[in-house]
Amino acid sequence: MNKIAKNSSYTLRKKIHMILERETHSRFAEFVHYALMTLILMTVIAVILESDDDIYQRHEFLFLILEIVSLTVFTVEYILRVWSSGEVKKYNSFKGRIRYMLTPMALIDLMAVLPVLFGFFVNRDLMVLRGFRLVRVFKLTRYSRSMNLLIAVLRQESANIFSAFFVLSILIIIAATGMHYVEGDSQPNDFGTIPKSIWWATVTLTTVGYGDVVPLSPLGKVFGIVILMSGIGMAALPAGILASGFTKEINRRKEKFKNKVMRYLADGVLDKKELQRLRISAHNLAISNLEMKTTIREVQSLQLKITELKCPHCHQAVEIEHYSDHIRVKRVKDSPKNP
Repeated sequence: MNKIAKNSSYTLRKKIHMILERETHSRFAEFVHYALMTLILMTVIAVILESDDDIYQRHEFLFLILEIVSLTVFTVEYILRVWSSGEVKKYNSFKGRIRYMLTPMALIDLMAVLPVLFGFFVNRDLMVLRGFRLVRVFKLTRYSRSMNLLIAVLRQESANIFSAFFVLSILIIIAATGMHYVEGDSQPNDFGTIPKSIWWATVTLTTVGYGDVVPLSPLGKVFGIVILMSGIGMAALPAGILASGFTKEINRRKEKFKNKVMRYLADGVLDKKELQRLRISAHNLAISNLEMKTTIREVQSLQLKITELKCPHCHQAVEIEHYSDHIRVKRVKDSPKNP
């Protein structure tokens, strides 16, 4: 009896874990997913609108109702996530739960409710606390495949991006130092010190060019042109790294999905359970339904086949492994007999 109760409790926790962690695509799971996404967007929009005092005063009651509902939902979601994290082996203990609570996404979930709870307890309407609720926008990284893709690219290309920004920082310091010595005497308010010149150097090297601070001397203008030409390439470098990273990550995910399709098609049959797993995998890898179907058809066309033929000489059965429906058999000349 205890075993049955234990299995029942485990099944409930497993179901909650699968729903919250997007390991199932049932109708109820999809409803929970999109409901949480909608609520996050509504609360973020509400925080933005609350910054206008007129709008906030006219609809204060609606904002309060929305905040109470979102606070309740996000608190329950956080508790359920901590409880159901026990389905993962490394979190299946008290210390494991603590480790889960210290993960970045769990901390974001906690910070999404703490400021509001603090505001309710101290009974003060602090603008800082209201603005701090914008941290909820980071919860979208759990529900948005595009955000997950961006995070994966940033994680993989972090070293290259850091190197690009490091070189850009060095150029900014060099440009600020040079402009300070060239324009410092004629424009002490803008270029009198190197820290003051850093603003101009940053705006110029990033090709923004606000125009609020400009060199006036001929030497300063020539130096500014050199710095501006250098900034064109440096400003495009991080964008190029990200674009290349996106391409590599998308190709890597496609290859990973293709390998999974080939593994499921090893027996030549793709049953409903395997197809459902492939759909979940495609969704998690940000692969569209069209791309998924195209990959499955491609793998099916390349599926390893075995054809049995008979040798025309010895008349013995010969098995030929091939990946195409078309078999081309070349006639091999008999080897010369030994004398």
